[in-house]
Amino acid sequence: MKTLTKRIIAVFAVVCVAMSSLAGCGDNKNGSSGSSSSGEAVMQVPLEFGEAESGSIPGTEPDIATEATTVADVEDTTEIQDVTDADGQPVTTAVVVTDAAGSTVTDASGETVTTMVNVTTVVSKPAEQTSTTAKYESKQDGRYAMWIDISKDENFYFEDDFLHMVFKVKDNIPDGDYKIRISPDLSDVAGTAVYPSKVIDGTVRVNKGTIDAIDVSGESGMVFYGNNVACKQGDTIDCYINVKNNTGLVAFVIWFYFDSNALEFVSAEASGDYKQIARDTEVGAGGKAAATE
Repeated sequence: MKTLTKRIIAVFAVVCVAMSSLAGCGDNKNGSSGSSSSGEAVMQVPLEFGEAESGSIPGTEPDIATEATTVADVEDTTEIQDVTDADGQPVTTAVVVTDAAGSTVTDASGETVTTMVNVTTVVSKPAEQTSTTAKYESKQDGRYAMWIDISKDENFYFEDDFLHMVFKVKDNIPDGDYKIRISPDLSDVAGTAVYPSKVIDGTVRVNKGTIDAIDVSGESGMVFYGNNVACKQGDTIDCYINVKNNTGLVAFVIWFYFDSNALEFVSAEASGDYKQIARDTEVGAGGKAAATE
């Protein structure tokens, strides 16, 4: 089992274990892990971000079925055209008629036979352009945000945006919509897994005009959702993960996935009402180190 997978399982398992140990913990809210001599459970793990393991990234299909067009030049060409006068009429001239052997043809009187032909000229035409198409391929990448705090023996309630991510939109990518996919794993103070009624991915719209904001005004259940951003190639953008109707949490691992061929992950941090909760989280000696074992 991968190290990160072990760690996440351990974080959520400790919620259940710690609740059965609270009576023995007394007033010490910043306990250490089970590996310490006191035997107290981890009470807090501060918010942290990390890369998703390759085996945990869902789907490799392109976000957009965009065909990028490339243009290639061909060599200049020439063309023979009739010469015309000011009125647009072909200009003609008399030429000597020759036979198949190239000898001059004469009439019965021995006079050279001539004929009228259009005057022509050779015109050089500029290189034409040909185009080829190649289907855009996305590359899925991911990050996680992890946090736990059962030191107060109560749920935390925060609404709206709580995680802020910054991305750089890469140059020369196709116009289109790129998803920021969200996958939350949640727990309440009872150690029970919490399942939102709906999860709505965010969208980064690149050079295709405006995009409507995600509307959750009509949602009555717990909803985790991203935000929609309209931008252009080369922009640096702010993306958020939000929650509505939070029923109370003490721990989460929030996964977010994006197309790394189109978006460069820059940074992430706590935001909104949750920012103070994350800032107040403290860890006793050995707590965080034990969580990595």
